[in-house]
Amino acid sequence: TSASTSSPAVPRGRIAGGRHESHHRRRPHPQQRRRLARTSAAADVDTDAIIDSYLDDAQMDQMRTFATTLLEKNKVMNLTGALTVDEVLGRHVADSLALIPAIERALDAGASSRHPGAKIRVMDVGSGAGFPGMALAIARPTWEVTLLDTLQKRTSFLAAAAAECGADNVRTLWSRAEDAGKVGNREHREAYDVVTARAVAELRVLAELCVPLVRVGGAFVAMKNSLASTAEEMDAAGGAIETLGGTPFVANEVKSVGPDGELRTAMVSVKERATPDKYPRRAGMPNKRPL
Repeated sequence: TSASTSSPAVPRGRIAGGRHESHHRRRPHPQQRRRLARTSAAADVDTDAIIDSYLDDAQMDQMRTFATTLLEKNKVMNLTGALTVDEVLGRHVADSLALIPAIERALDAGASSRHPGAKIRVMDVGSGAGFPGMALAIARPTWEVTLLDTLQKRTSFLAAAAAECGADNVRTLWSRAEDAGKVGNREHREAYDVVTARAVAELRVLAELCVPLVRVGGAFVAMKNSLASTAEEMDAAGGAIETLGGTPFVANEVKSVGPDGELRTAMVSVKERATPDKYPRRAGMPNKRPL
C-alpha cells in the first residue's frame, strides 16, 4: 500500500486509540536476550519493550526456537527476508504482538455472545511464515490459533515448527479461505472469535476472504499501514463489509512502524449478522472482482 502525505477525511470508520497497558509487568529477559535496539524516534516505538510486555522467559525461548526454525527452513524455502533471529523478532514478532490490544478489545466486546467456558478461537488467514498467528499463539497460549495458507509446504512447515517450539495450541489448515468459509463447512464457517490478516491485499478482498469465517459477535482484524495511506481503501471497503455482515471498519493505531515510517493500523470490523450464503464466492473471484 502506498503512503500518503496527507490524511484525507474518512467517512467510514474512526480511530480508536489509547495507550496499551500490559496485563503483567514482566522483568527483562536474562542475558541471552540481546537487546534489539530497534526504536523508532518518529513514532516512539520500542520493539524490545513490546516483546517484553507480552512474552515471559519461557515464551521468549519458544519464540526464539521458532525464529531459528524459520531461518533454517528459509534456506530452502522463501519465507522471510530476515537474516537473523533478532531481525525476525524486531521485524515480525513485535509487529504481530502489537495487534494484541486491538484483538483483545474486540474479544471483550464480543464476550457476551461467546459460549461460557468456550475456548477462544483465532484464525490467521494467509499466515505465510507464521505471522501474526504463531506470535499470537505463543503470547496467548489459552487461545486456539489456526494458521491457514494455500501452500501445503508452508502449512507443513508451520505444523512442524509449532511442534518444535512447543506451541501445542496451534492448528494448521491447508486451504483457500474461500473454501474454508463456504456454506456447508461447519468446522470453519462462522466458527472463529477473531480472524486476522497481515496480507497486502486490499480490504474489500480481505473482507470477503475473512468475514465468512468469523462467528456472529466476533471480529475481523486486518493489519494495515498508516491511516493516511489506507483511508481511501477503508472507505472503498465499506459496502463490502456491510454486505458480508460486519460493522464499518474502526481504525486502531498500533505500536508498530510500517514501511512508510508511520504507525501501522489495525482495521477492525465486528460481525453483527450472518454472512449471506452466496459469500464467499468461488476461489479466485474475490481477487478478480472485488465487492
